[in-house]
Formats: sequence, C-alpha cells, structure tokens
Amino acid sequence: MYNINEFMRVLEGIAPLELSIKQIENGAYDNSGIIVKSHDNIGSVLFALDLCSVSVERAKRLKVDTIVTHHPAIYAPIKNLSVDDVTTAPILKAIKYNMNVISMHLNLDVADGGIDQELCLALGAKNVKVLDYVDQTHGYGREFGGLMTLPKLKEQAQKVLETKKIITYGSKTTVFEKFASFCGGGSSYALDAVKKGQTDAQVIITSDMPHHVIKELVEMGKAIMVIPHYSAENYGFNKFYERVKNQISVPAYYFDDKRFS
Repeated sequence: MYNINEFMRVLEGIAPLELSIKQIENGAYDNSGIIVKSHDNIGSVLFALDLCSVSVERAKRLKVDTIVTHHPAIYAPIKNLSVDDVTTAPILKAIKYNMNVISMHLNLDVADGGIDQELCLALGAKNVKVLDYVDQTHGYGREFGGLMTLPKLKEQAQKVLETKKIITYGSKTTVFEKFASFCGGGSSYALDAVKKGQTDAQVIITSDMPHHVIKELVEMGKAIMVIPHYSAENYGFNKFYERVKNQISVPAYYFDDKRFS
C-alpha cells in the first residue's frame, strides 16, 4: 500500500512536475499531477494513455483504485460534468468507483527517458541531440542520425510502434542521414525548429500534422513521416509504466487501447 504522495514521488522521480511548470511559464498549457483524489492510500494501479470509459471499466474489472494517464483527464477548464458527455463521463465514473486519477503529460514528454526520447529510440536513433531544452537536462524535440530510406523508416516504425497507420511524404529511394522527431502533436514545434535553423534534419517525424505545415515543410525540401498520436506516445508511456512498476510494491497493469493503434 502506498500513500498517494509517496506514489507521486515515485512518478516524479522519473518525470518531475517542475518540468511541466517550467513549460507553462514559457507559454505552454498543461494540467499534470493529481487530477482526482478519491482517497489517500493506493493498493493497485492501471496505466493508460487516456482516461476514457473503456480504461475506467478495465480498471474496475481489475479492482484497481488508481489510474495514471499521460493525457490529462481534465485538460481545459470545464463548466459542468455530465454522464452524457464523452469528456467528463469517465471522470464521473472514476469518482463513482472511488478511484484516484493522476496525469503525467508535458513533464513526461520532456523527461530524460520520457516519451519524446523513447520515440526517437524506437526509430533506431543514434547520436541524439535535444532541440529545445526546458532545463539543463530535459527538453523537447530530438535530432538524430542514421542511414535509412523513408520506406525503411516507415517499416521500422510500423513494427516497433505496432501500427499500420503511418503516412510519409518524400523520396522513396533517398538514403537520409539526419532525422528530427517530436512526440505528440508537435508539428508547430517542428516547423518552427526548421524555420529558426534549430535543425537541418532531412526527415521530420511527428503526429497530427495539418496540411499547411506539410505543404511548407515539403516546399522546404523536407521528407515527413506522420505517426498516429496514440501509437507514437503509447510506446513511451508503456516504457514509463515498466520503470514505475519495477519501483513499487503494489500490483500495476497496463491498458493498451487497440482502437487507436
């Protein structure tokens, strides 16, 4: 059994909430930390990228009393709670089932060994360089080396990230030498990094890239790989789960929502 504050210290040993606070101070938006506190003591934990009705029901079946998510269970301010609303219904369910809900978002994105870093390592990264530091150690955006064609990179991503839903733009035969990855919906960061000269990577990798960004990057001579947001981050969040699981003495489970992979 863990006190919730003791459990938070384990989570923050990997991804300190201070990293989220620093990003908020620099203009980002986040809501990481304890989202719902239903009780003090933790007997078992379910890790899931999102708080949704399916993950809450899985936690109930496993008799879990605490859910840890990556994406904040409450992200933007909400004006009401309703069982008919797909955003707030899972929160009400968690409260009904007497569950705590904890979210580790931007802090885990940028942490050493966090989701952004795990994404580039999954793609076979070598000689990794952080592009935008939050502090002296942690940051967002990874530039890395390698020798790979776009089809080979896509094949690697499909295998390791367990998804077929990957889109690429660019030459199918060129052997690229420099890549830059941005976990989550990092297209605006990627475009800024290219425009500001923070990276001269030949291939840009992220999720949720709108057409106008694709157009600008292609016209600047960049190749692109767009990975489903869930698959790009589920890999690193599972790594986070494994690290936490090995540091705690209560049962821990992982929910992989195959609807999005």
